Amino acid sequence: MDKLPELGRMISYCGHLGKLSNDQLLRQAGYDVTPVQTHLLLHLACWTGEQEASQRDLERKLRLKPSTVNGIVDRLEAKGYVSRRASPQDGRVRLVSLTEAGRSKVQDFHVIVEETERRFTASLSEQERGQLRKLLSRIIENLENEVNSV
Repeated sequence: MDKLPELGRMISYCGHLGKLSNDQLLRQAGYDVTPVQTHLLLHLACWTGEQEASQRDLERKLRLKPSTVNGIVDRLEAKGYVSRRASPQDGRVRLVSLTEAGRSKVQDFHVIVEETERRFTASLSEQERGQLRKLLSRIIENLENEVNSV
């Protein structure tokens, strides 16, 4: 019997294939945003309840450099999906929020995310999906504790 690769490699490969599938669906649907822009929009909507977040918070949540987040926000702002303003409490802090077009785009993305998840779990029963979610949640918690303790 062939030996299976290490669990970490398998999980990483699943993530890679899922990202490719998601990107393919986005391109087929004619979306005008990159995967990392999609990620920022989705996270902005989820973390803030479609309110504002500072660019610094986005940097921490996405684990990206300030210049990278600034570039992503610049491009999304140019497309009309986010707006940016100075914080009334501290003018050095830039607050980012979804525009109406951005909220609409997020809703469209959720359809793609659901299709990607369907592809991920097509051959799993409902019980297996539940077990997988629980196991992956525990793995994520373990890894977040390790990464965040450094």
